Amino acid sequence: MAFNFFGTFTTGQWEDFKAFSRIQAIELRLRKSWLNKELLRVGIFITTYNGPYPVKFTATGYAGKLLRAYRILGGVPEQTMLLRTRDKPVFKTRSHDMVVTEESTISGGFSDTYSNGRRERGSQRYDRDIGLKVENLKAWQLESIKFKRERLEFKIKRAMDYSDQVQQEIDLIDKLLSTGLGSFEDQLVSVDVLISRPESANVVQNLDDKFGLNIGKPTDFTLSDALDRQKAYKERGT
Repeated sequence: MAFNFFGTFTTGQWEDFKAFSRIQAIELRLRKSWLNKELLRVGIFITTYNGPYPVKFTATGYAGKLLRAYRILGGVPEQTMLLRTRDKPVFKTRSHDMVVTEESTISGGFSDTYSNGRRERGSQRYDRDIGLKVENLKAWQLESIKFKRERLEFKIKRAMDYSDQVQQEIDLIDKLLSTGLGSFEDQLVSVDVLISRPESANVVQNLDDKFGLNIGKPTDFTLSDALDRQKAYKERGT
């Protein structure tokens, strides 16, 4: 694997990787331009909320056509698909603290309610007789169920997932192209600063021996800096 190193490497390896990264950074704007076009094609999902609860889903592009087809065929995505965009993640709500009464009854201390208003389902009983009758009713219309609901639901969810991924990559590129914390240049500088620390014994200052093939063990006293590296290893407890 190319650039197969993490926290232990030579400055030669680092400079080589920096040069490669700068070439890749030139392509970021071209990549963002393509992603924006791809996002318009696949569609942008928009969720309308009533407080924390999603009440309506709309989408543009290809995803919008899928949602319209689903509704025309009788589906109600707000009720049957449990769709949710990434703007408001679902989490369990906080319960009140556990209370033990004098009669040793316990209340609180756990939550079974999610932020979208849904409850956590407990154990469900299965009624064999009802199940067989429902199965018989489904048997003659399985193809219609798959064609009018399942296949469309799969395509809608896949489009939403892809749209989210494209938007996340656009956000990442915007951050990399910025001039603030977490930008591409900031990442390079932060590594350079860490390398320059005296205690960074894992990074060998050697531009010629790029892969560290001529560097011995910390106890190899044939090397001029062996004592310094042995001291660093002892300080780290290795």
